[in-house]
Amino acid sequence: MPIHLYFTFIFLLGFVALANAQGDPAEIPARYDLARMSLEDGEVHYAEQQFLKILKIDPKHAPTHLTLGRLYHRQKRNANAYRHLKTYLDLSPEASDKTAIRTLLNTIADSLKASDKGWVVIDPSKPWHPSVPPQPDELGFISIQGGTFLMGGTFENEKPIRLVTVSDFELLNHEVTNTEYFAFTRATSHPSPEHWREDWFWMSEFGTHPVVNITYYDAEAYCQWLDARLPTEAEWEYACRAGRTQAKYPWGDDPPDEQKANYGRIFKTPYPTRAVKSHPPNAYGLYDMAGNVWEWCADWYDPNYYKNAPSDNPKGPDKGFDYQHTRRGGQWQSSPHSLRCARRYGGEPSAQDNGSMAYFGFRCAR
Repeated sequence: MPIHLYFTFIFLLGFVALANAQGDPAEIPARYDLARMSLEDGEVHYAEQQFLKILKIDPKHAPTHLTLGRLYHRQKRNANAYRHLKTYLDLSPEASDKTAIRTLLNTIADSLKASDKGWVVIDPSKPWHPSVPPQPDELGFISIQGGTFLMGGTFENEKPIRLVTVSDFELLNHEVTNTEYFAFTRATSHPSPEHWREDWFWMSEFGTHPVVNITYYDAEAYCQWLDARLPTEAEWEYACRAGRTQAKYPWGDDPPDEQKANYGRIFKTPYPTRAVKSHPPNAYGLYDMAGNVWEWCADWYDPNYYKNAPSDNPKGPDKGFDYQHTRRGGQWQSSPHSLRCARRYGGEPSAQDNGSMAYFGFRCAR
């Protein structure tokens, strides 16, 4: 045999062997159907082998990546599940189930991160990132452009982390102060906080501190007087995060300290709050979103609400767990974990804390 024909023959043998090893792309639909039927019949190992053979033939076969990802997630093989589901999203960015898959990916990534695998949560959110710092109006309201963000955290009443969309709204850049609340009581004859009648309280010294000893109903009445309302939980958390949808705190992931927030001041008397705007604002120009005083939100509180909450402009459950409303942001004696953007608590709506231990306040939205 001439030498050139010999090399041609060897090349063709190699090509045929490679084709047999890789498989024929025309086989993929039949092999995929067979694998899915095997999976439904409980032949999991055989089905997995067929799916892996499909990916050897076509590494970009999106349906196989999706099915394998779900299979591995059920088997708690989360590193493999993450890899295949992430590949599926990369291959199918406009898939109709992309939101559900992203949510699943974040759940998987969270468990991987918790087990020190070094994985990072995917951030599919699109919050508002102002090109210049937003400026307040004459009352202190900041206009906030709506967007989509990852809402929730790692505590049980913060799960699951999910994509939430909020519409445009406005939020006061500060907690309502004693001076502002005094004007309201004078104009409406609404009862003033009980501690204002105590000898230790001087408006001249504490006028710029946040008003406290405020019930949910007091806060609601003040906001209505201002032609405003209390923020929803979703609005509050969106504003608190200020475009940092996975950061722990309003300023980022760095732990809190005395320069960032008023917190951890147990047994400090007689008035452990600080004047509003004593600490730097977040990226939306909002002050004291962590610490100083708890802030009432409009929503009823339910620790399990997130499990079935709507994704567009959620307004809370129809009724509250143990008849409680939500409060956010932590206060002057809170520990660092209560300052997190995701942290949520319930409070009986008529609750108030008297005297030097007062820590219920609020800010308004519209």
